[in-house]
Amino acid sequence: MLDHRYVAGLVALVLAPLAVHAQKDVASCKPLLDAAAKQAGTPFHGYITTSAVVPGGKPRQDEMVSVGGMHYFQIQGKWMRSKVDAAALAKQGEENMRTATVVSCRRVRDESVGGVSAVVYSTHMVNEGITSDGMTWIAQGTGLTLRSDSDIDTGDGEKSHVSSRYEYTNVHAPAVTE
Repeated sequence: MLDHRYVAGLVALVLAPLAVHAQKDVASCKPLLDAAAKQAGTPFHGYITTSAVVPGGKPRQDEMVSVGGMHYFQIQGKWMRSKVDAAALAKQGEENMRTATVVSCRRVRDESVGGVSAVVYSTHMVNEGITSDGMTWIAQGTGLTLRSDSDIDTGDGEKSHVSSRYEYTNVHAPAVTE
């Protein structure tokens, strides 16, 4: 049985932080907020690798599809529809905005991702004792997020790295198996 709490957490981790950054540092984080808003209304297929930063920790490969305001995850080879829809995700993002104590964004450089010109932003957030430092690649032509990498420290000895990449063509809802 798949843990629905994991799925809800993954949705929040993958999508909500972009909205959080923009609220605390409007000027430097506005491109991230704009990209998150655009992505929320655009079908996408995300490929997510989560690595625990502990000796012997194995990377976890997951996928996420967002179509018509619904999110689907493939976890351990099984597709399921998330109980977290776009409205619930927006609410979680608002809560994160209220509780974050430190948020900053900075344009770092221009770079190509899979042949697409992108602007790279660094991000830093501290929220309820959890620190996240990341990089986000936003396509110059479409304004959509192409890739994001985050290092997360929960403050209690647990650390992880989450790497996500997004595709926006030929996206369809998967057949749900659970």
